[in-house]
Amino acid sequence: MKTFVDATGKTWTVTINTSAVKRAKDTAGVYLVDMVKEESDLYGRLLLDPVLVCDVAYGVCKPEADARKFARDDFNAVLVGDAVAAARNAILEDLVDFFPNPIRGIFRKALAGPPGGTESASGGSSGNSPAPSALTPAT
Repeated sequence: MKTFVDATGKTWTVTINTSAVKRAKDTAGVYLVDMVKEESDLYGRLLLDPVLVCDVAYGVCKPEADARKFARDDFNAVLVGDAVAAARNAILEDLVDFFPNPIRGIFRKALAGPPGGTESASGGSSGNSPAPSALTPAT
């Protein structure tokens, strides 16, 4: 479970579980589990598309948004600027914990980027590859 703070100072809780993955698919049209597939461009899309991040975050946080009586537009209105990055980071970090080992370890290393590199879940990508390439375990 991770948290992020929206632009108004409210704290939101991110809990990635099967229900959250399904809700994100409904609200954003993306299957978060695909993040671990080598051919997936989802990581890059989440880094570059703040609207996609808002749609995913809304799906993940929908039970909390409903409890707070936040409609989708209300939720989107408070996710601007650094709050979008904070939501994305919380989602990526909790998504790592959703996976069992050994995928979890591989995914965590891939999101951290190469040793001495600048790619991370909290930053940008220093290369041209939109997705971490070490996500798919060898078979």
